[in-house]
Amino acid sequence: MSVCLRWVVEGGGCEGGRCCCSAESAPPAGRGLAVVRAPAAYTCLAEDYDRLLGPLAEKTWRLGVLAEVAGLDLAAGATVVDLGAGTGIGGRLMPTAVAEAYRIGVDGAAAMLERACVWYERTVLADVRELPVETASAALVVAGFDTLNYLDAVGLARCLRGVSRCLAPGGWLVFDYSSPELLRGAWRDRGQVEELPGGSMSWRHRFEPVGQRCVSTVERRDGAGELLWRERHVQYALDVYDLHVAAVVAGLRVERVRNLHREQFSPAAHTHVWTLHKQVR
Repeated sequence: MSVCLRWVVEGGGCEGGRCCCSAESAPPAGRGLAVVRAPAAYTCLAEDYDRLLGPLAEKTWRLGVLAEVAGLDLAAGATVVDLGAGTGIGGRLMPTAVAEAYRIGVDGAAAMLERACVWYERTVLADVRELPVETASAALVVAGFDTLNYLDAVGLARCLRGVSRCLAPGGWLVFDYSSPELLRGAWRDRGQVEELPGGSMSWRHRFEPVGQRCVSTVERRDGAGELLWRERHVQYALDVYDLHVAAVVAGLRVERVRNLHREQFSPAAHTHVWTLHKQVR
C-alpha cells in the first residue's frame, strides 16, 4: 500500500486503459485492459483539480482557515507551513491574512506540488506525518480543505507531534476538518457524476463501519465512456474529544472549534475549523 498526503491509494493507484501520469503499464490480463499504476497519489486527478474543486476549496479556505488566521495578528514576514499544499490555493491566498508571509508548501504528491510552487517561497515533497521542517521554525501551520482527514488516528497523532515540534513557542495550528456527520452520515453511500469537456468524472463515497473510514472511488472517462483512470481515496473523521486528546498529547492547546459557516460549534456541521496553540513555557 502506498501512503501519500491527502489520498491513500490502495491496490496500485490509477488504473485503466490510459492515464495522464507517467507510469508503467502492467501486461494485459487475458482480454482485459492494461492496468496503469501511478507512482504517487493524486497524479491523475492533479490535471483537473483546480477546475473541479478549486472554487469550493477557495471558499472553504476563506471561510475557515484564513478567517481564523486573520484574527491571530501575526507579524509580517512570519513563516507559514501549509500541510497538503496541493495546487497552491492556500499559498496564493495566505498573504491576505499574513502580510509578506514566508510560505512553505508541503505535499506528498509531486504532480500537485509542481502546480503549487509559484505560490510558495519553498516547497517540500513529503508525507505530512514526517514533516521535515526545522524545529521551532514556524509561527503558523495550516491545513486546508480537509487535509488532515486523510490520516487515521495513529497518523494524525504523529502529524500533530511533528507540527508541535516545528512550531515556535507561541505558534499556531489552524485547520479545517470534515466531521463524522459528513463521512459517516451524508457520505455513507453517495455518488455523483460531473460532465467535463471530452468526458466525465464520477465520485462514489461509501462509509466502511469496520475500518471507521470513508472510501471514495474517483473515475475519469472519455466521451465514449471508456475508463481513462481510477483512484481510490480513504478518509477518516475522529470525534471531537479524540482529536482534542491527540492535540493535548502533542503539546497543543485547543483554543477554539467552530462550524465552517457559523461562529458556534455543532456536531451536526459537515466541517469544523480548529485553532490550536503551542504554549510558551
